Amino acid sequence: METQKQENDILLDFSGFEWVSFIPGETSVDDICVMHAKGEKSTFINRIIPEQYFSPSYCFQIVNKGFGKIYINNEEYDIKANDGFLLAPDFLVKRPTDLEGIDMYILAISRKFMAEMNLQFPLSLISHTYIHPVWHMNAQKVQGVIRYFDLLREVVAAQDRTAAMLLINSLFHFLAGDIANTKMHAPSISRNEDITGRFMHLVDAHCEQQHSLDWYADQLCLSTRYVANTIKETLGIPASSFIERALMQRAKTLLVSTPMPIQQIADQLGFRNQSHFGTFFKRHEGLSPAAFRKKKE
Repeated sequence: METQKQENDILLDFSGFEWVSFIPGETSVDDICVMHAKGEKSTFINRIIPEQYFSPSYCFQIVNKGFGKIYINNEEYDIKANDGFLLAPDFLVKRPTDLEGIDMYILAISRKFMAEMNLQFPLSLISHTYIHPVWHMNAQKVQGVIRYFDLLREVVAAQDRTAAMLLINSLFHFLAGDIANTKMHAPSISRNEDITGRFMHLVDAHCEQQHSLDWYADQLCLSTRYVANTIKETLGIPASSFIERALMQRAKTLLVSTPMPIQQIADQLGFRNQSHFGTFFKRHEGLSPAAFRKKKE
């Protein structure tokens, strides 16, 4: 299958993959996209992924063979055979480098589809993956994961959302034990890292309607100042900037990939009115929402 689409300046050209299956979503971010990149075709990385971008969806990747480096939220990670890693929406990602003989399976899931699955994991496990997104598995477990991908390829190609949802839910529960085991054997997550992970998870789930740092501090049962200082120390950016960055990512996605009127986008993103949304957008982008949309046409 070969297709191209534009998403937040990320050109997705699937012709460079061994195979790809996807179920289209309401925007240009597919509800589900499952892919396999292998060996000499790993050069696709240089053609379709920009130097740096914000992840538009959840993305789980498993390395079957090969090695390389990835950059997530300004941290460098060495990846090798039997490593898995999970990106959440709005993670800052840089293009992988030094890929050698890579054989990698990739599953991308939209926020909407993830919300519909309603995965139930301990909060400590969720916060751990936000701070430590890479973990290692044994070879036998990886082969089990690959069998999930083979099944997903078939049900997604058949456009069967229900079967795909059940399989993905099962896959994440299949992985949960390994993530938890990695958490147990990794250096203890610090209190600041735990708070940061929970904060990032809350922003991902609620930023469209909750823009105030005070609200997130209340959810964490901490003072606003304490949360602000913690996020600044851990992520290197103000907590309010992280919230605004998530909002901008969603605003750009809606402007570029949907025909929604700007007023409707402003409503969906929790702004008082279109004027307030326009002021916010122009302050960050240097363009009005309408001008940004026209530029991307």
